[in-house]
Amino acid sequence: MISTGLLGLDDLLGGGITPGTIIDIFGPGGSGKTQLAMQISLNSLQDGMVLYQDTTRFQSERMLQLIKLRSLQSSLLDNMIIARTTNTAEQLEYVNKITAIKPKLVVIENITDLFSFEYSRETSLLEKHVRFMEYMHALSMVSVGNKIPVVVTNMVRNSDGQEVENLAKSISMFTHKKIKLEKDGKLYKARVLPSFGKNKEISYKITEAGLVESP
Repeated sequence: MISTGLLGLDDLLGGGITPGTIIDIFGPGGSGKTQLAMQISLNSLQDGMVLYQDTTRFQSERMLQLIKLRSLQSSLLDNMIIARTTNTAEQLEYVNKITAIKPKLVVIENITDLFSFEYSRETSLLEKHVRFMEYMHALSMVSVGNKIPVVVTNMVRNSDGQEVENLAKSISMFTHKKIKLEKDGKLYKARVLPSFGKNKEISYKITEAGLVESP
């Protein structure tokens, strides 16, 4: 298993990130989605290759900062393949590359962003969901079949005054567990869905060194 860097969150996940599963991290902007994805990547880099796909802009400087703050060698970045995807065709193409690369971990940042952009018209709503579900089905087959853990991040949008995950129904069909990040002022909380047991959430803070669990 791969640690998230937060022991309480690892416990809620049943020990950490399990091989052959898709973990969906979602929450509002500024809640630490990218920081958590980077922490998980960093914990995996020490054991093997990480394929990191980003639909916006990978913050290599931030990853290097986290490495230095942990007194690790910057050469660890040599174990990371950074894939900058600019359209859904490229995003779909990288699913086939996962099997050939055989990374220790796959991270996909802002997984729904390009689908929402390319199929933004109201008349394309059904096609957007169908294309995205086809993509998620292919991704899940590769993940489960090769026992490769996949961590994705996703945005939330406002619907009738409430924050809901983007393409929630379509992505939920193919994810094994969800990590919901919430923020209320300076207070941050992480929940794992579905949740079992008495402890259903942890509190954390965002620091220069990444996400740190709060009492």
